[in-house]
Amino acid sequence: MSQRKARGVAGDKTICLPIDEGVNYDELVSDALKYRLYLDEKLKKHPELFPVEMKGGYRLHGFIESKRQHLRTRRILLLQTREAYQIRPDFVMPYMSERAEVAEKGLYLRRYGVPFEGIAYILGGSEKHWYNLCESLGRFSIVGTTVKGSTVIPPI
Repeated sequence: MSQRKARGVAGDKTICLPIDEGVNYDELVSDALKYRLYLDEKLKKHPELFPVEMKGGYRLHGFIESKRQHLRTRRILLLQTREAYQIRPDFVMPYMSERAEVAEKGLYLRRYGVPFEGIAYILGGSEKHWYNLCESLGRFSIVGTTVKGSTVIPPI
């Protein structure tokens, strides 16, 4: 099986990094050595999540601060291609639109017909925020999605 590049159709330069239970993300992202060791461990364990060129080496390339989520993420620069990637933790939705745990609750409410106004009242944010979050789910490419277990895919 050939490896694909970790980018979407439009040239998305984001890597979604799985964060293990019990790992303090803020401490991890602040400590360059710990972060590099963690990233190297995930690269060995889940190479399909990363660009193939990452095996040619990378270096840490600064930070990105999300005002929306009050979260700091790291960037890396691939030495082979000179491409920079943002590394987003898996507990945040793409585009830093919401924390995954909060988005899950909003989508659960939406499943039972709760209007966006009701979701905003219960979970905070605005009606427009929840509308945009629900609509944006169709934005991602299923073709470029990494599937870890085929048992979770519904039968055709």
